[in-house]
Amino acid sequence: MRQDAVKTYFLGVEVYAFGLYAAMGMALGMVVLCLLLRKAKWKKGSAALTGVLAIGLGLLVSRLFFGLMDETLGQAMPLWAMLRFSSGGYSMIGALLGACMGGIAAARLTRQNAPRLLDFLAPALLMFVACERLGEGYIEDFGVSRTLTDAFFQGTFLGVEGDYSWRLATYLLESFTALVLCLVLLKDVGGCRRAGDTFLLFLLLFGASQVLMESLRYDQHMTVKAFVKLQQIMDMMLLGAGVIVLALRNWKERRSLAVAALVSIVFTVGLGVAIEFMIDRTQISHYILYLCFLIVVAVPVYLGIRLRKEN
Repeated sequence: MRQDAVKTYFLGVEVYAFGLYAAMGMALGMVVLCLLLRKAKWKKGSAALTGVLAIGLGLLVSRLFFGLMDETLGQAMPLWAMLRFSSGGYSMIGALLGACMGGIAAARLTRQNAPRLLDFLAPALLMFVACERLGEGYIEDFGVSRTLTDAFFQGTFLGVEGDYSWRLATYLLESFTALVLCLVLLKDVGGCRRAGDTFLLFLLLFGASQVLMESLRYDQHMTVKAFVKLQQIMDMMLLGAGVIVLALRNWKERRSLAVAALVSIVFTVGLGVAIEFMIDRTQISHYILYLCFLIVVAVPVYLGIRLRKEN
């Protein structure tokens, strides 16, 4: 085992602390998926097949995304290094994308509704995210913010003390947000929704929240040229994909709202980039800037939710 990793004991066996939280997240996610599929009376074995494919493809795509996009080593990770899974280096967006690919494959193999399976898979994925983010707290200088410029969070559970400064425990905010979104989707999937609607809500809410969270993170994970955060870009793509699908679906019946939603994506990207530059290069209060960022990102989410309503 790696000597620099934080370890703990589980049932008398020494394990990685981060790995334990990731495994717990996958287990709880599978429980959520099993209960939802059982309640919906899906074919027996659907949850098991979905779990195998989602976890397997999630691991592979997560590793592949990190290996190709991260430039910590100054270049893309070679294939032989990607195959050394114990060396670390994964992408959350890659994991979620791979898991969704596994869900679609499982639905196709069992000849069931793929969009509906994604509806059930979405809250399960958020349960995994909630646990995995807690595990990030055991990795040094990971999942934390820039150096705090005031004492507001110092000494609180959201403050992480370093050698000479305090930082915000962004991983705790991400874990709590994922748990709240999981509850929201569980309530939504229980309603009379058309297939795929809950998954679209997942794209809107998770994508938007992670755009903000990735802005708060300052751990250089999957960052190129010191400031371009690749996962933040992909989070915006999730939000954009949800809005675009809903806009196209409502193009004939609610064209004005659909056009407004599409335009809001363009403005969100432009204003978001401007705010990111202001956070690093101006003396304007970060509280004000992140409040503006929140409002900017909330606009396409609001319009997307409006489009998602049948009436």
